[in-house]
Amino acid sequence: MTVTTPTEVALRLQTVEYIKMAGLAILVYDYCIKLEDEIHLTWGRKWGFVRILFVIARYMPFAYVSVDLIYSIGPKSPRQCLWIFQVSSGVNLIDALAAETLLLVRTYTLSGRSKTLLIAILLIALGCMAGYGVVTANALPLFSYRDPPLATLGCYQTHRIEIYAVNYVMLCFYETVILFLSILQFWRRRQGPGRSRFIIDLYWDGIIYMVCILAMSTANIIIIVAFSTEYTGSMRTLQAVLHSVLSSRLLFNLRTIVQHEREGTDTFPQMNIQFEQGSPQGSMTQPTSL
Repeated sequence: MTVTTPTEVALRLQTVEYIKMAGLAILVYDYCIKLEDEIHLTWGRKWGFVRILFVIARYMPFAYVSVDLIYSIGPKSPRQCLWIFQVSSGVNLIDALAAETLLLVRTYTLSGRSKTLLIAILLIALGCMAGYGVVTANALPLFSYRDPPLATLGCYQTHRIEIYAVNYVMLCFYETVILFLSILQFWRRRQGPGRSRFIIDLYWDGIIYMVCILAMSTANIIIIVAFSTEYTGSMRTLQAVLHSVLSSRLLFNLRTIVQHEREGTDTFPQMNIQFEQGSPQGSMTQPTSL
């Protein structure tokens, strides 16, 4: 059995702090460079379901990253650590739900608004949410903390809680379903008539998004199951940041693509998009707000 020295534990905890700070830097940097696009493509529009989801997915990670950093560098008592972890988990759940719902809306729209597909995805999502609640309820009593060695800041979780990886397994399953549907829609569009480079790019953006998010969820599973306890949660901040960065860019790219289509054909009175109901190829018809 390998004996871990206090110095090794302190170094691992410090590495996690650096990873979380890197996530914050990425989030702030992306916000700064995409702020002009956000103002141009989203500000001034009427509030609707998609815009509310976008605002949550775009801005909730700032709250989550802040709370998660406090968890890593702030509290001293085990009670504070557990309370802050619960708060950060709740904020992260809201952010993830908004980002994943944006994906659901996008998949539903690009499928030709198939109600059968929508119901199937919703049932999968609800099943995953129910499973998340059960796993979390069973995992929270297992959390225990103690003072980190060598006066290291933040919370030090004393043992690995492998059951928590089940939450990421369910998330991977949901994301794999969306990825499969995105690839299927992309293939149908490429094989169908009336192919447009802009629309092909739109499908391709979604595939890249899902691959990145699925890879991050998989990384969380591996870290929880195979790595030292100190690394548990090291990828949560980066995953929340990726949700924000990629979902925002997905919406920006969607509206930019529609703008290019409108400028090329003059058939779009607004920079919005809608797909004909029941059309497997998702041919564009009258716009709706996104």
